[in-house]
Amino acid sequence: MASTARPAGRPRSEEVRDRVIGAAEELLDESGYLGMTMDEIAVRAKVSKKTLYRWWPHKAAVIADVLVARADVRAVPDVGDTRAELLIVCDYIDDFSRARDVFSRLCLTEAAAEESAVLQSFLDVVLHRRDHARAAFQRGIARGDLPPDIDTDALLDLWNGFFVYRRSFRPAPIREETVHQFVDLALAGHVPRLPGSAPRKDTPEG
Repeated sequence: MASTARPAGRPRSEEVRDRVIGAAEELLDESGYLGMTMDEIAVRAKVSKKTLYRWWPHKAAVIADVLVARADVRAVPDVGDTRAELLIVCDYIDDFSRARDVFSRLCLTEAAAEESAVLQSFLDVVLHRRDHARAAFQRGIARGDLPPDIDTDALLDLWNGFFVYRRSFRPAPIREETVHQFVDLALAGHVPRLPGSAPRKDTPEG
């Protein structure tokens, strides 16, 4: 893929940017990531292909900006109850996995696998969402409800993987009881642990 470094010289017009992002968003909803082209974006945005390619070297770069523009990032409220807060984390993951952009995110990740600059702004949104979830886990640790050596990232990966897999690859119901069991397992200490943590007393060494 071409380099994603912003060209030197005249700054990009925000009015042009808004038109391009709006046009790309419409096409994404109408045709999906695989069905849309840069030529179609240029025509709908009423910009020249030269202008479009000057600021977005390929479709993945445009769609990364679209996904960032309509990302839904919410803090997990501190309600004083770790179980309730972890269920809210699961609700947010559920909403994320239901979103119309799931397939587009997967396509984008594949298209830009070797071009981190394209994905960085979108990954920043993902990391921001994760920071909010991590804060809920930290509150649970402070209350004594979760082990201090919990590998939060690994656990969030497991939870996100379950929801995305069920929504995208093996469509199947996600039962409320199952989600509650995930949270109860975490509260019972059945969670991934950080490397180097001391062995649990109920786990044989060796």
